[in-house]
Amino acid sequence: MPAEKISPICKILYELYDNEPSKAGLANGNHLRMGHFDALRLAELDATLGGDINWRGGKAMRKLGQQLADFAGIKKVSIPDSVTAELRDYQKQGVNWLQFLQGFGFNGVLADDMGLGKTLQTLVHLQLEKDNKRMDRPCLVIAPTSLMSNWRREANHFTPNLSVLTLQGPNRHQHFPDIANFDVVLTTYPLLVRDQEKLLAHEYHYVILDEAQTIKNPKSQMARVVRQVKSRHRLCLTGTPMENHLGELWALFDFLMPGFLSDSKTFNSKFRTPIEKHGNVEQQLRLTKRLAPFMLRRRKIDVLKELPDKTEIIRSVPLE
Repeated sequence: MPAEKISPICKILYELYDNEPSKAGLANGNHLRMGHFDALRLAELDATLGGDINWRGGKAMRKLGQQLADFAGIKKVSIPDSVTAELRDYQKQGVNWLQFLQGFGFNGVLADDMGLGKTLQTLVHLQLEKDNKRMDRPCLVIAPTSLMSNWRREANHFTPNLSVLTLQGPNRHQHFPDIANFDVVLTTYPLLVRDQEKLLAHEYHYVILDEAQTIKNPKSQMARVVRQVKSRHRLCLTGTPMENHLGELWALFDFLMPGFLSDSKTFNSKFRTPIEKHGNVEQQLRLTKRLAPFMLRRRKIDVLKELPDKTEIIRSVPLE
């Protein structure tokens, strides 16, 4: 048979089988075990063979894979009346996408350019979670120190129905007993490490990392601590999902969905080295396709028509 027909099939099967849980199961004579994010690979297999596969069982898994492949599962949601903001169309799409991920039990990266309203989209998403009575635990937001006031201000202004607790400053210790009584808990990356005993004692509905590239070094103490936070869902916000190399992207997804991109060594051999060192376009496309359902990135140039006109104010300031 022609190699070009066999090769894509073999590559998908190789990726499914070549991970540590699969190897362990196969070594013991068991079946191949897959996580729900492997559903996308089954859809790839189906598409590669033009749908000419005699499947037995796994209907729900294959349906999920198809929804991920063509985004058929994304539905429009109504913005709550309690939100005091008029969302632009791309922001509504962002909220729809966040609700889509939550509904299917996935996590992802909202990677819009700075200034496109990642905080607002996230807050509206959390308001929907509260309105639909899914938020029976607090949501933990971890951000740089410089963004604490921005989160607090936007939450109070745009989603006043969300109760917010800011754990910052020398008096923060007196608020630790109140964590479970709030919808949103704000803390910083440095304080997460210092206060880990108190913060890790709770379980959260969401843990959200703002400027998530802060954990791009998976061996740092901060990255290790943040992976220990117990939560139903995880979300990364960043305008720069990959600044230097693909390893930074792997670090984000290792936090979001461990195993989705395999371990670091396997990811490097399958994707990073072929793409970065050998310019392997085929592997680059495969990686892009795999990440597509779980990373939403809009640049300012993509949504320029929806943005307000730029206003320039020139002021002369005498230096004294």
